[in-house]
Amino acid sequence: MSVPRMACEQERLGSRTRKDLHVLCYQHHTEMLLRLASDPAEGLLYACREPGCLVCYDSSNGYFLDAKEPKTIEEETTPRVSCPNDGQLMYLAEVMPEKRSFRLWRCPECNTSRTNEETSGGLGKGAEA
Repeated sequence: MSVPRMACEQERLGSRTRKDLHVLCYQHHTEMLLRLASDPAEGLLYACREPGCLVCYDSSNGYFLDAKEPKTIEEETTPRVSCPNDGQLMYLAEVMPEKRSFRLWRCPECNTSRTNEETSGGLGKGAEA
């Protein structure tokens, strides 16, 4: 039995909400890196480290695409999993390579977690990734 993919302590990066988030890209299942948004007023966001990937996450907007082309954004469906406690948009925290359908989502505010088996709808294309 393999261990769920999670970030190492040294890879964990903070955000404006929490200092201990370890956000995974919903397409690549790799740890996302913290960086400044293109508009400094927007603060910090997580961005996928894979070349050419446009997937980003912040606790206010959830997952979104950092794309200049509106057509690119229209063609992609990003996951929208809300916390049952506070309504915050959750982030993908764990996947299990041996169980491809498994997704563990975590709230950036209250740390509540839920799996895709507990959610109905709202996962978009990311559920099959």
